[in-house]
Amino acid sequence: MRFFTRTAYSGQKLVSTNILNLLDNQLILVVRAWGSSEYNQKFTDEVVHYISSTQADLEVTTPFGFQENLSSLANRTRVSLLLAHDLFYKNENKNEYLVGFEASVLFKSKNELAWSSVGRFAIDKIIDKRLHTFVKNGSDLDVEVLLPVQLIGVEKEIDISSGSIDMREDDKIVISSNYKSEIYLNNDAESAESIIDVKTSDGVYWFSVITSD
Repeated sequence: MRFFTRTAYSGQKLVSTNILNLLDNQLILVVRAWGSSEYNQKFTDEVVHYISSTQADLEVTTPFGFQENLSSLANRTRVSLLLAHDLFYKNENKNEYLVGFEASVLFKSKNELAWSSVGRFAIDKIIDKRLHTFVKNGSDLDVEVLLPVQLIGVEKEIDISSGSIDMREDDKIVISSNYKSEIYLNNDAESAESIIDVKTSDGVYWFSVITSD
């Protein structure tokens, strides 16, 4: 997979969002640290270690079971976030709050794109010149103050949105975070980099368009 990213703000500023392409372009990891960004690598290592181990068909044991309503690939993205949550909740944040994360994991194998997400993220697919939303979290909250919706590694329990969709050669996926703004599809765009546009009023947005090649 490949991606391009755009972000802008007027008024309040969103915490910096990092997006990484890993494991031979099969894994895209979006990380937003509310606290010191020095922990980003530790978070990334935990997610990548688990997913790469399962890719290698190693016997990997975790305290977290698979959910029957999710595919094997989606379950693996979900468990990777649960392991990262467990690591930071029981260690870095054990005695005092140091850092919390909003994050999305997107993993592609053959024609399946699986995801798991915590925080202010929406995932859309461009189908028939329209944006079709598969998950949209946090956009209806914090209408006056830009705050994290939910953080990995802080509270004992977290809610993770997980799922999977079909993704083929020419498909485009959009992952975004918006505050007082709205993304929309520009069907008159002359390039892939301008296919998404944004309506905003004193808001902030971040998005990445992901392609399979």
